[in-house]
Amino acid sequence: MWMKAVFPLCLTLALLAGCGGTPADAGSSPSPSATPEPVEGAAPASLAEDETPDYVTLRLVDGAETGELVLAGEGAGEVYTLTVGELPVTVDGAEASAGDLTDGMMVTLATNGLVLETYPARFGDVYGLEAETPIGGSYTDLCGFYLKVLDDLWQVDSGLNSGITQAAVDLSQAPGNLTEGEKDALIWCFGQSHGVDAFAATWDELAEGGYLTEAAAGEGPALYQWGDGCHFSITPHEGAEGEAYSLPVLRFDAEKHRSPLGAYFFYDCTAVWPEFGTWSDYQVGAEMIS
Repeated sequence: MWMKAVFPLCLTLALLAGCGGTPADAGSSPSPSATPEPVEGAAPASLAEDETPDYVTLRLVDGAETGELVLAGEGAGEVYTLTVGELPVTVDGAEASAGDLTDGMMVTLATNGLVLETYPARFGDVYGLEAETPIGGSYTDLCGFYLKVLDDLWQVDSGLNSGITQAAVDLSQAPGNLTEGEKDALIWCFGQSHGVDAFAATWDELAEGGYLTEAAAGEGPALYQWGDGCHFSITPHEGAEGEAYSLPVLRFDAEKHRSPLGAYFFYDCTAVWPEFGTWSDYQVGAEMIS
């Protein structure tokens, strides 16, 4: 982690030659900007001699391998995209490249302070990117881990989500203390990877919003189904967070649900964080189908 006084000075001296980028925000409305939309392939932006950049620290949620980053802030809707391109990159205070970035890192961008009103949001000009290697013991790339769980759910019994145009995802109780921005970014990435419109909602919120229709009536309480979409959720299992041999452990349940007779469950899932590694795999206690 750099010293705050050092990074601004390094950027000012080393980045006068220029750099550039674009990010993106959603859910909540980004601050309006009159800045023209960045042109892909254009030369990196230059930091004027009398210009003091703004700094914003975000989670690198996805895209490190391609350089097309998805970034998240703390609050709901704080989702951004950024093309690294020729942007100057520093990792742990040393000169680096886009190839040295990994999903899960915290990154700080030096920008001109303007945000384009898109979703995800994009910054006007970006002058440099400073990344930090996660400290051992932290929940490294938890967003990527939960994205894997959701993808696994998508693939299993794929007929349940065949032909859908929408997906609602409930991460409101997912273990691990994701920020609201990280949850929104994760959901956006999930929708993009499967070509559907994905948004955050509980099953009850879908019913209240008019997305569901009543299934075949029978005795007992009314049951509902979603004709155009499928609901995905990750919720805590008993003892959702703990330790095993002094290493963090997550326990959770994951489900996709489309109708009373159309649901699939990963029950009592366990993930153990490997020391100085990242959340990468999990064990499913039982799989159930409805």
